[in-house]
Amino acid sequence: METMQKEESTKLYPFQFTGKADEYFKIWISNIFLSIITLGIYSAWAKVRRNRYFYANTYLQDSPFEYLADPLKILKGRLIVFGLFCLYYIPSKFLSGVLPVLVISILALFAILMIIIIPWIVVKSIAFRARNSSYRNIRFRFKARYFEAMGVFVGLLLLSVLSLGLLYPYFVYRKNKFIINNSGYGQTPLVFFAPLKSFYQIYIKGVGLFLLAMILSAFLGIALSALPTAVLYLALIALFLGVQAYTRASVTNLVWSHISIGNNRFVSSLRTGDILGINITNSFAISFTLGLMTPWARIRLMRYRLQNLKLIAADNFDSFIAGEQEKISAVGEEISDFYDMANFFDVDFDIGI
Repeated sequence: METMQKEESTKLYPFQFTGKADEYFKIWISNIFLSIITLGIYSAWAKVRRNRYFYANTYLQDSPFEYLADPLKILKGRLIVFGLFCLYYIPSKFLSGVLPVLVISILALFAILMIIIIPWIVVKSIAFRARNSSYRNIRFRFKARYFEAMGVFVGLLLLSVLSLGLLYPYFVYRKNKFIINNSGYGQTPLVFFAPLKSFYQIYIKGVGLFLLAMILSAFLGIALSALPTAVLYLALIALFLGVQAYTRASVTNLVWSHISIGNNRFVSSLRTGDILGINITNSFAISFTLGLMTPWARIRLMRYRLQNLKLIAADNFDSFIAGEQEKISAVGEEISDFYDMANFFDVDFDIGI
């Protein structure tokens, strides 16, 4: 009886995307032009314009999302990254023939510095993106510890390489768990509850399919030795794209379908065949138009992803939003100058694969 009542109270809210290729093309082409003539300075404003367009055309229950970032903060972050690059480039370019030992020492120190600073950039980037994303005037949030980021994005990534990929599914699992469990909407935290074994099942199946197809391709190549080499290469490329589409769709579905917020959760239903078809046709369209179809490809992919993403609300969704607004009003929001100065990075770290 309780189960029936729970099912009756559950409602399904699909996401919608209303972006159009011709509208986004105007934004895209002007962003490229202005970024070129300003030697890249405008790229910060270009990113904000692009994100605002995609956010404003993403709807949940007839309400759009908002992107609120200040382009100046993004520009500051990029200037810092450019400065770090100069610390690497200048010694290697001008001192390599004179003081090679000094150059090696500087580059070693630079590598150590990057290992130390990357987790900080990761945390600040995700926090910046979350803090500047809102829905119904309620901002998202992200707060994580530096050493946790160090363990995931440096330690586990390095172990994945040293283990020849055996720990890569665990890295993907921990990366998503790190991002989601440290995120929240208003005062309500997000919770990630996907099992680790499901990640290994997806990647083991993907590798198995790839190896099986490679063996079949080898036998087919021997049996049909008259086929041009180009045909066999195309078959291998199609095989790789198929496995990539399977892992991308499966991991994305697994992650999104195991995220809860309060008594609500998400469900994603991407299909391998659809992802493969979209990726192939998008690649051909972009290649044969020298990149001019890039806006169409991005709009098309975004529309498909959001069409297959839904929110399952166990409670009245409007009541949940109203509750978050009351919590925010009661707690208040303090945005200090230090916070603004510490969160001007905007590097994309998407959940999923």
